[in-house]
Amino acid sequence: MSKSEIRRLDRVIDAATRKLQGVEKRETWALSGRDQAAMAKHVAVIVAKGVRGQRPAPRAERGIELIWENANAQLRAEIAAAQTAKAEIHHQAAKAKAAKKSGGWW
Repeated sequence: MSKSEIRRLDRVIDAATRKLQGVEKRETWALSGRDQAAMAKHVAVIVAKGVRGQRPAPRAERGIELIWENANAQLRAEIAAAQTAKAEIHHQAAKAKAAKKSGGWW
């Protein structure tokens, strides 16, 4: 069992969990740079249309919602993958320990 690998996975899980909480609170710092740029573009469209007195921009609003949903799904998948990898490391360590114990002096 590689303790450094487990600590690395724990850090990945913690970071992704914090980002997920940020995404659920709709905080833009939790988004990737690409998503932040897309969000800024959609917000600019909404603001420009509002300033000009034009009709609302439903496409931009849907785009914003889609960004949040995709970020949420991506972070949940990242957390699940890291937890699965961590469980696999624990499983391999337990298997090695059991093999070592079964090969005793009997």
